Amino acid sequence: MKRVMIVLMIVFFTLSLSSAFAEDNSSNGPSTVDIVGDAVWIRPVGFIGTALSAIAYVVSLPVTIPLNKKEEAKEFLITDPYNFYFKRPLGEM
Repeated sequence: MKRVMIVLMIVFFTLSLSSAFAEDNSSNGPSTVDIVGDAVWIRPVGFIGTALSAIAYVVSLPVTIPLNKKEEAKEFLITDPYNFYFKRPLGEM
């Protein structure tokens, strides 16, 4: 099991770095490497980050409610990360 995890980590790391060495395609869309790297690496990390941001939002409520900053905190901690990680097309940064 340990070897499988090491191999998977190496594959994910290689995929995430391979976009730096990819050839420039003539079309305006993202390359296949960018799409795969986004789907395999960035989106799962974004899901975890968005979940942690939601927890931070709940923890910050006792401070943000009296200051009337609840909506700003929600926008910054939940809405912006959610839109970046889940609403944008794959491979576009």
